[in-house]
Order: sequence, then structure tokens, then C-alpha cells
Amino acid sequence: MKRYLIAPAASLLFSPLLLAQGTNLLPVAEARLEQPVPLPDAPSAVRDSLEDQASQSNANSPVRANVGNYGRPVAKKYASVIYPGQQSLPLSATDKMVYAVPDSFGLMNLASIMTSAGWSHLVDSAPHYGRNSEAFGKRVGAATLRNATQSLTTDAVFAPLFRDDPRYYQMGRDQNFFKRGLYAASRVVVTRSDSGHQTLNAPLLLGYGTAAGISNFIYPDQDTGAKATLGNYGMSLGGAAIGMLANEFLDDALRIVHLRK
Repeated sequence: MKRYLIAPAASLLFSPLLLAQGTNLLPVAEARLEQPVPLPDAPSAVRDSLEDQASQSNANSPVRANVGNYGRPVAKKYASVIYPGQQSLPLSATDKMVYAVPDSFGLMNLASIMTSAGWSHLVDSAPHYGRNSEAFGKRVGAATLRNATQSLTTDAVFAPLFRDDPRYYQMGRDQNFFKRGLYAASRVVVTRSDSGHQTLNAPLLLGYGTAAGISNFIYPDQDTGAKATLGNYGMSLGGAAIGMLANEFLDDALRIVHLRK
């Protein structure tokens, strides 16, 4: 009989303790009930999460060599034109010397040589070699030497010396046509430094001046001297402006005739 009375007595003895413990547990239980039940992510959140994961994966992938900061595509290191939205790689002094070689003998320079020699032969302007086929060959040779000297001294000598970037940074179709034209023509006297700031295009001005001076050693006597050299220098700068305009608008022209997408 005593054994059956032990359990009720024990419950009476420990009931205050159990009640106190239960009172302490109530706030915890209520707090747990008050916490919001997590809902599944919205589709946009899931998409963003996947894109972040993909970006992180691409960052560790060697395929990402053509993507730079902020996901911008990286232009080829020795590209002569940097398009809007592209990230350019820095060029060291050695890189600029390497860049000067294809820039001196590329398709654009070849077109410039033939145009200059052809126009000079057509109107019989300086250099005055005559009007026969031999004269045209001399004009092509002189134009080749002049253009190569211009490019090599500008890109490989003066650009490293003044720490300027020899590449052309295109403004692009998002801008006004006339604004683009003015910008392109102004690149003859304004360029971008290696640090990205606008500065005087001393490499081009000095490089073209050097080529104009060298022309005195290959042109006929009537096309040499200070006055003729200054005239040749001015014509060369005008040709440089035309080249800058081509860099800005050539892609648009090719798209118009459906030669480029």
C-alpha cells in the first residue's frame, strides 16, 4: 500500500518544479511559433542565384579569357580599334613595338599608300616624278616609305616615350553622327594616355613630322625644303584625319552594304 502512495506523493512534491520549468519553456515555444515559415524563392531570385553561380564558375574557368572586369568583353591585345563596351589590355613599351609592325603594313595602310600614290599620279602633285608607269612606281615606293616611317616612329618610338596608347577608341553608333566625326578628326591632336586620360597626341605629331623630314632625302629637288616639307606634313596630317574617320565609320559602312553584321 505504501508503494502505491509513493508516486502521487512524488508528483505533488515535484509539481512546483515542473510548473516552473514549463513556464520557462512557454516563451521559447511561442517564439518558435512566431518565426515565419521560409517560403520557396521567387523565380527571379532563383534565376539571379543561378546567374551568380554561373559567373562564379566562369571566373574560375580558362574560357573566361575574353571577358574582363564587370563582364565586359576584352579586345584583342594588338587590335588597332577598340570598340564601345570593350575592355582593352594595357600595352607595355615592348608591346607597342610589336603592335607597330602590323599597323605599318596592314590592309588600311596599304589602302592609304595606293590612294595617296594614285591621287598624286592623277593630278601630278608632289612628289613630282612624272606621269609614266615608272613615276607611279616611284610614288608607290615613296608613299610606302613615308607611311611605314609614320607608323613605326609614332607607335614604336614616341608612343612608348610619351606613355600614350596608339590604338583608336571608337565612340560608336550610340552617339550623334557629327559628334562622332568631330571626335574622330580630333584624334589627330588628342589621344589617350596609358593611364586612360586625354592628352596631346605628341607621338603622332612627332612621328608624322619625322616622316615629312625624311621625305626630303627621297623626293625630287622641287619637293624639298622647308616650305615643301611643311606642305607635305600638313597633307599627311589630313590623311591621318581621314584614317581616323575610317576607324570610326568603316564598320557602319560595311553594315549598310551587308558585308558585316
